Amino acid sequence: MVTAAHAYPCLAETSAPPCQHPPLPHHQSVSRFTLNRPYLWSFKNAPVVRALYLGSLLAYMPSYGLQILIALAVAWFARANLTLMVGLQMITNPLTAGPIYLSTYFLGDWLARLLHLPARNPALDGALALILGGLVLGLITALLLHGLWLFGQYEARQFRTRRQQAKNARILP
Repeated sequence: MVTAAHAYPCLAETSAPPCQHPPLPHHQSVSRFTLNRPYLWSFKNAPVVRALYLGSLLAYMPSYGLQILIALAVAWFARANLTLMVGLQMITNPLTAGPIYLSTYFLGDWLARLLHLPARNPALDGALALILGGLVLGLITALLLHGLWLFGQYEARQFRTRRQQAKNARILP
C-alpha cells in the first residue's frame, strides 16, 4: 500500500525542512506563451479595464464556439487580463446564446433602421444587425462592469484606510 508519505516525501513527519513538490504537468508551449507575459494574469488597472471592455464586446459578437480562442488572441495583442477576457466569454453559453443573439439582432435591426442603413442582402443585413446589436450591448455591459470595478477600487481604498487608522490607534497610547 502506497501512502501519501511514500508518494510525497515532503508529507512524511520528519524534522527535516519541507521540500518542494514537483511542478504540475503542463504543456511546454502554452507555458512558455503565457508565463512570459505577466500582463495576461495581472489585476492592475490597465489590463483589467482593457479586458472588461474588449471581453464584453467580444462576448456579444456572433462568434460562438471561437470566443475563447479569439479572447486569447485579443488579450495577447491588447495586453489585457486573460482571466477576465475568458470569464466574460461565458456570458454566452448554450443556455443564454439564443436569447442573447435574438436580443442583439432586434436591437441591431432597430438601430440599422434608425440610422437609415440601406437593406441590400437579407443575410448580410442579419449579420450587420447581430454585430451592431452586439456592439451596443457589449458597450453597455462594459460600462456597467467598469463602474463596478471603480466602486470596488474605492471600497478597497476605504477599507485599507480604515484598517490603517485602526492599527495606528492601537499603537498610540
